[in-house]
Amino acid sequence: MKTIRKFALLSGIALGTLGAPAMAQEAQDTGADTAQPGEGSLSSEIIVTAQRRAEKVTEVPISITVASGAQLERQQVNTVNDLARIAPSLEIQSAPGQNTGGGGAIRGIGTQTFSPGAVASVGVVVDQVSQGNANISDLFDIARVEVLKGPQGTLFGLTTSAGVINITTNRPDFNDFSARIRTELSDAGTAGSKYGYQVVQGLVNIPISSDAALRVSGVANLRQGVNRNATTGDYNDTNRYSVRGRFLWEPTDRVSVNVIGDYAKSTYDNGGDFFTFVKTSGPGTFLGGAGSDYTGITDRLAGCGVTVKEGNRDYCSDESYQGQTENYGGSLQVDYEADPFTLTSITALRKSNETGYGAASNVFRGDSLELQVHNLPVDRELSLFTQEFRVSSAAGSPIEYTVGAFYSNQKQDRAPETVNVTLVPFPGLEIPIASTITPQLTIRDESLAFFGQATGHVSDSFRLIAGVRYTTDRLSLDTFDTAGAVDDRTILNVAKWSWRLGAQYDLAPDAMAYATVSRGFKGGQIAVPTNADPYVVLPEIPTSYEAGLKATLFGGWVADASIFYMKIDNFQAQNCTVDANGIISCDQTNINGVKTRGAELNFFGNVTHNLSLNTGFIYAKSTYPTNFIGTDGTNIGGSQLAYAPRYKFTLSGQYDMELNDNFGAFIALDTQWKSRVRYEANSVSDTTFRPHWMVGGRVGVKTSDDRYTIAVFVRNAFNVHEPSLMQSDFPYTSTTFAGVSEANIGAIYGPQSFRNVGLSLDAKF
Repeated sequence: MKTIRKFALLSGIALGTLGAPAMAQEAQDTGADTAQPGEGSLSSEIIVTAQRRAEKVTEVPISITVASGAQLERQQVNTVNDLARIAPSLEIQSAPGQNTGGGGAIRGIGTQTFSPGAVASVGVVVDQVSQGNANISDLFDIARVEVLKGPQGTLFGLTTSAGVINITTNRPDFNDFSARIRTELSDAGTAGSKYGYQVVQGLVNIPISSDAALRVSGVANLRQGVNRNATTGDYNDTNRYSVRGRFLWEPTDRVSVNVIGDYAKSTYDNGGDFFTFVKTSGPGTFLGGAGSDYTGITDRLAGCGVTVKEGNRDYCSDESYQGQTENYGGSLQVDYEADPFTLTSITALRKSNETGYGAASNVFRGDSLELQVHNLPVDRELSLFTQEFRVSSAAGSPIEYTVGAFYSNQKQDRAPETVNVTLVPFPGLEIPIASTITPQLTIRDESLAFFGQATGHVSDSFRLIAGVRYTTDRLSLDTFDTAGAVDDRTILNVAKWSWRLGAQYDLAPDAMAYATVSRGFKGGQIAVPTNADPYVVLPEIPTSYEAGLKATLFGGWVADASIFYMKIDNFQAQNCTVDANGIISCDQTNINGVKTRGAELNFFGNVTHNLSLNTGFIYAKSTYPTNFIGTDGTNIGGSQLAYAPRYKFTLSGQYDMELNDNFGAFIALDTQWKSRVRYEANSVSDTTFRPHWMVGGRVGVKTSDDRYTIAVFVRNAFNVHEPSLMQSDFPYTSTTFAGVSEANIGAIYGPQSFRNVGLSLDAKF
């Protein structure tokens, strides 16, 4: 009933806007961000800021996938996790706490870790501000997203050894007042939808004067499921609310002042999207033989309403608990055109905190199981301060350059965290088995870098590229005793050079070829294992070779083809196993000799005035080094990395047609195909997922002026249960029963794992 009332309320809000009087068209992003793929005329150019200056995407010697705000809305990309659907090279695992920095992996290389001292291989940058580990979750009022592949350290810095997700929001418009509301509404059980999902986005653009404007936008992102408590029949609620304000002032034709602030709050019930059982065994022993389960996990779970199988999203628990996170920040950017160069200063502060019961508070969420593992409430805070100064030459100069300095200071504080393991042989008897507690700790990551990159025009068609960055990084970990005094301190000091060399040549007015070699850098980690001393994980150093071709087809459709090879020294990996007490234990480590190589082809933009099409394919052979031993003791050297499909295909398109002078219709498709994916660094076939298609789309009608739109959508139409994460020996080591070896497997499913069907409404006024 609560879900139905919420659905009706949000539907009423959305439908009410359709009767509002038209006042003005929605403010469009002006200046460098105007031309976007999939929008406007065929002659419009796609402008990006991949090299910290506004350039045509076809002139940038980097493999880039670009998605406009229109494409993101068409594909219903509402979160950072959804971005994996826009680019074949990008994978983002949505498992809670696992995806450090939110950036996922590019071409198979990323940082998947629970370590509090880690930074991401794929950086997330929003309006030129690095998000560090205080990254945004929701995407709304976006102008475009650029996925930059390969090391981007010379211009983007510390956490970009595998690539960058460069996000640009819509800028305020000085000319017109405008507003918009956009919704996506679905309900669990309605029209085949497996969970409920309501998204309401709104914005208002307010001109203040001829040279100043304010743009305020926000989103409510409410979800019921995908997990369901079989004991109560209730879906887990996951609710997020975000708001952003952007003030733009251009007092002269040489000065621009940009002030941005944002705030987001999330709550999630009973762990949100967390582990459920997808394969279990019969009777067995656990806790090193100290525990004997004569009934078996399968039968115990069945007794409380849980059917173990692929796609199982049910758990059974009498507990009710909630976790909460907050994320907020602000930035000030000042640009001054002091001919013949532009001076830029960007000052930013971001903070996040997590309180209450996190996802792992009740790890197994099975009241009927003998083995129980619980985490007590968490209190985690993070702050990130960044300051960047840049000097950029004017476009079209014989030597185009960007030089600058970048400083960042990230601090994480964690209160002591306790894990309790108990044995419950029958209701009413609870036997303590183990209790561990991590110390109170503070991790500081302070970095200072000086960088520069230049492009020299040797001739009208031939250009040379050179870039360099010198980074000093100081990482420290303080642990505290019960009196609050520093008990131990671990320090890692690193100074490294990053560089980039290359050349590009214009084959024709609409075609360009390039070749580059880059050396990247990602800072080290200080791992904090349970019941052991902290230890250092060395910095990650990739060397990447890339060659590519870019061309404009049909007057506006962009082709981006590339081949690549990258070898990583000290690749930072995480290997998770289940220890003797049934606790998932993850170790961070360096692996030398990890490689990724392959080829990628992308097309994006307008094919015709009525057809926008974005598609791509990648072959990325991302492998462990020879003779690498996995967590199960087997040799998996030369096999594909965890979380890295070797092949991936994406396709998104929309065809518009005119019905009459007042109305038009459209049909949109959003699909992807992946080869088999493994989720652990071992040979366990049960923790891999088969090759599969994911298909979605929309069909709808709109007014001829694009002000009002209504559509029916479906995501994951065939209800394919692709997991976010899988874990073997869950909740304890697999057993042999009646002469047959049986496995215990847990999986985390997210909203991508189940079908969702609903109605979308859009009104601009």
